[in-house]
Amino acid sequence: MINIIGVGDIMPGGILTGNTKGCVSDDIIELLNAADIRVATLETAIGNTPSFYDEKMSRKGDVIYAPDEDLEKLEYLGINIVSLANNHFFDLGIEGAKHTIELLDRMGIKHVGGGLNLEEASKAVIETINGETVAFLAFCDYEEKYVGWCPYATETAPGVNPMYENHVAAEIKKYKSKCDYVVVMPHWGKEHTYMTTNHVYRMAKLMIKNGADLILGSHPHRVQPVVNFKKSSVAYSLGNFLFPNRLLVPPRSTYYCDTPIDITTLPTTDGYPYVKTLTYKRWKPLAMIGMMVKTTLTKGGSKSKYQLTIMEENGKLSLCDDNKIDRILFLRGLLIKYTPYSIYCFAVRCKQSLWYRAGLLKKKIKTFITK
Repeated sequence: MINIIGVGDIMPGGILTGNTKGCVSDDIIELLNAADIRVATLETAIGNTPSFYDEKMSRKGDVIYAPDEDLEKLEYLGINIVSLANNHFFDLGIEGAKHTIELLDRMGIKHVGGGLNLEEASKAVIETINGETVAFLAFCDYEEKYVGWCPYATETAPGVNPMYENHVAAEIKKYKSKCDYVVVMPHWGKEHTYMTTNHVYRMAKLMIKNGADLILGSHPHRVQPVVNFKKSSVAYSLGNFLFPNRLLVPPRSTYYCDTPIDITTLPTTDGYPYVKTLTYKRWKPLAMIGMMVKTTLTKGGSKSKYQLTIMEENGKLSLCDDNKIDRILFLRGLLIKYTPYSIYCFAVRCKQSLWYRAGLLKKKIKTFITK
C-alpha cells in the first residue's frame, strides 16, 4: 500500500517572496508529512535575472516567475516531485527552464513533464515505495484556446510534454509494463471553470484505459470533482495550492520590487488585462480554494479523498471546511461518473447559447423601445 498526496498549482513568489516559514499552517504540514510521497505542479519559471521568452512577450502573454530563494518553499512543504508540464514553465525562456531544472536537481526535487527535448520531457520519475514501483508522468494539453501558448517538446527542441492522444497512450502503456502503478499529472481543461470539459473527460478515460491508476489534474485554478472509478481515481483539477497574489507591470508580467511597496496604493485587478502601470493582481475568492488529494494505491485499485485548503489575502495557507463546496463537488462527481458526459456537455452548451441569444434579444428590444 502506498499513500500519495497531490496538491495543486504552486507559484512560490508573489507577495510571499522571501517568506518561507509561516506561510503554511501546521495542520497542512502535518498532513503532508503523513504521506509516503508528495507531488505538485510547479506553475512558474524560477530566476533572479528574468529574461522573458520572446515568443510569449510578442503575444503579450501572462508571464509568471519567482526568485531562486522562493523555491525553498518546496523543501519546506516536503514536495518530492513536481510537474513542469504547464504553460508557464518556459516564461523565462530556454535558459530560464534550464536554470529551474538545475535548481530542482540541486535540491533533490524530482521533476517530470518538461525538458530540452521530447525524450527528456516525456521521461517518467520512477519511485520505489514500500517495495512497489510507481511511475510519475506529466503532460500539457495542446488545446491552446484553453491552456494558452507554450512550446511543446520535439525530438530536437525543448518544451513541455505534449498531451497528444497517441503519445499519452504509448507512454502510459510503456511505464505500466515496467511498474506496479502509474500516476499521471495532466495540465488541462478550461481556466476558471468548475466542471471539466468533454475533451478532458475523454482524455481521462483514455489514460485509465491504458493503465493510469491515478490522475491529478491542474490548470483551471478552480477545484473540480474527485472521482473514484473501478480501479482508478481522477482528480480533474486540484485548483491553486500555494499561488499568492502578485504585482504586474506592462503588458502582463510578474514584477518584484527592490524596496518595500504599499500595495494598497496600487490599482487592483482580479482578471488578466493588459496593464498600463504597476498593478496588484489578486485572485478571485473561489480561486483561493484548493485541494489536497490523498490517494491510497493498492493492487485492488486506487481510492482518493480530498481536503480543501484556502489561501488568505496575505498568502497564508490553511485548511478549509466548506460544506457548500463539498456538496457541489459531490454532485458534479456523480454527473461525471454516472451520466453520458457528452450529453451533459451538449446540454450546457445549449443553455449557454440560449442565455446568449436571450441577451441579444433583450438588447434589441431595449433599443427598439428607446427609439
